[in-house]
Formats: sequence, C-alpha cells, structure tokens
Amino acid sequence: MNKENDLGFIKIHINKFNEIYNNMKDDNINENLLKKAMELTNNYNCFISNYDAKSLWEKKKMIAQRKNNSKFTNTRNKPRVLLINFSDEMKCKKEFTSYLNKLTDVNKEIIYNKISLFIKELNDNILKSLFDVLINFIKISSNNIYIDVLFLFDNNYINNNINNYISRFIENKDWLPKEIIIDSKILYNNDNYDNYCSYIKLKKHSISIIKALMIIIKKLDNNNNYYELLLLNIYNDINSYINNTEYKHIIELLLDELIILLDYNSNINIINDLKKIDLNKFEYSTKFKIEKILDNYR
Repeated sequence: MNKENDLGFIKIHINKFNEIYNNMKDDNINENLLKKAMELTNNYNCFISNYDAKSLWEKKKMIAQRKNNSKFTNTRNKPRVLLINFSDEMKCKKEFTSYLNKLTDVNKEIIYNKISLFIKELNDNILKSLFDVLINFIKISSNNIYIDVLFLFDNNYINNNINNYISRFIENKDWLPKEIIIDSKILYNNDNYDNYCSYIKLKKHSISIIKALMIIIKKLDNNNNYYELLLLNIYNDINSYINNTEYKHIIELLLDELIILLDYNSNINIINDLKKIDLNKFEYSTKFKIEKILDNYR
C-alpha cells in the first residue's frame, strides 16, 4: 500500500501546483473561492501575507508579563481601602448582606472571619439593624451557617436581640398567617392563588425560624420560659382550629410547628391530649401528621 494514501490525503507535487497557479487567470477562478479567500484574509491575521506568528506570540507574552508584574506591584504597594462609612447604616447593612450572600459551607471560615472584623467597627445602633438582616436570611433557610453568624456577636448582643425577637414573635403570633389567609378556608381553589402563595411562603418562613430558635435557645442555655410559652401557644391554637376541618391548611401548619417543638423537648400532657382526638374526621394528610407525632412517643 502506498504510504501517501495511508491517511486518505490527496497530495499534489509543488511543481504541478505552481504550473497550475501560474497559468490561472482571475476570470477562471471560481467566484466562491475568491469570496472565501477575502473572508479569510479579512477575519484571520494568519492568512495575511506579511503575518509573523512568532513575532505576534512574543508580543502577547510581553503584554501578559507586564500585566502580571503590574498586578503583583499593585498588590504589594497599594494599601487596601475599605469604602465604607461605618456610621452609615444602609451601607453597613448592604456590606453585611453581601457577606451572607456569599456564605457557603465551603468558605464559611473565611466569611466568618471577615464578618467578625467588620462588626468590630460598628456602633450599637447599626449592630441592632444587622440582626434584622440576619433573621431574614434565617427565615429563608435555617441552615446552621446563618445561625452561627449570630454567635460571632458578643453575648449581650445575642441575648438582648433574641429575647426581644422571641417576645415579639409570641406576642404577635408570628407562627400564624394573616387573617385573610386564615379565613381562606378553601385555599386550594384557583381563585385563591395569591393567598395560597402567601401561605406557602409564611409556612416556610415560620418553620425555618422556629427550627432556628430552638437551636439558638439550646445554645444559649438560658433559664427563660420562651420554649414553654411557644409550645403552649401553638398547641392552644391547634385546639382552636382542630374541630373545624375547613381550616385544614392552618391545622397542618400548626402541627408541623408542633412537631419541631416536641422534637426539642417532649410534653407528655400534649401527647396524651392528641391521643384522644378522633382521627377519622380528618383528611389523610392531617391524619398522617398527628399519627407521626404519636408514633414518636408511643
């Protein structure tokens, strides 16, 4: 087998190519080929007759080297400037929010260190405003990475803000939706789409914040009675709605919240009360939630 054909290439001797090229006239050249040649020379430097690939490559290397040297020089000589006025609440909240947005399980130690340095520069009024920012993140996700941010602050700050927050949470019954959603008894009709979305959002936020509060209360290990108050208030609300199955969406929300609290610290009186409920009157989803609680404490 001819080695020249091993790869399927068509080879033309240089002398034969020159003979055809020298005898070729412009009017014999295919128009499409001329267009293609023009396109290549216009768009790709390597097809230009005076193109010097080696020279261009050397220039690129020199430019890249200068940029790297410039970055290195700037890094060493240029002082770091933090463009934040530490008395400007809005800018500080924005900076704090940016740290929380970047926070992941992978980079948490780096971000925690930045937050610790950042909050040391702030006055008490701005520090108070940061608590609300943090709570909003915890509402969206009760992930421990956000809860642990709270414990970067000093103990007085944590206790004061948590105590105030839980007091307001209980006083305002923030584990329940607004009246308009509570009164939407048939919540799953198409006409109630907006209320349904509001209900789902409230449900996620409420469950997330209750989970977080239980973790925080346990870490603080204080002797206040917030846990018992929260548990009894939620259970009282269950009793208020339990006999009216039209409030299925509220009953199930309260049961989900109750499960979290009982996992934190069981209450035998509540368990015994739940055992007395006639489960046959409920839809399967509600019945399942009650049975789940009872199965955990048989």
